[in-house]
Amino acid sequence: MAIVVSTDGLEGLLSLLGFALAAALGGAEVALYLQGPAVRVLAPGFRARLHGLGRPFSRLARAGLEKAGHAAPAEKLWQLQALGATLYACGPSLQHFRVAADRLAFDDVIVCEYLSFMEVMRQADVQLYA
Repeated sequence: MAIVVSTDGLEGLLSLLGFALAAALGGAEVALYLQGPAVRVLAPGFRARLHGLGRPFSRLARAGLEKAGHAAPAEKLWQLQALGATLYACGPSLQHFRVAADRLAFDDVIVCEYLSFMEVMRQADVQLYA
């Protein structure tokens, strides 16, 4: 499974990372390519927020999700890596969103550009984009 993640919003990350975890737990090989604002997820101390008018209520939403048993995005990424998933980050996005490639919160992140991940996508049976 190859997943391209472009959002850093709480709502989008919940679904995408949930699908990725389900696939990894089911034995599928999972590769995540984080691009655009999604590269912020790789930064130490990242906290997902709601987008738009709901943004001021992000803390309440995160608390509600935690109470319902949903792990934070960083925790899901650590779980995915433990299950063998490969994390890729868009190098130009890291620069644009000021996330230092040498200070990522995760080990073994492959920093590359679109063309490098296209080969991973070509070999994947399932592809998700968001």
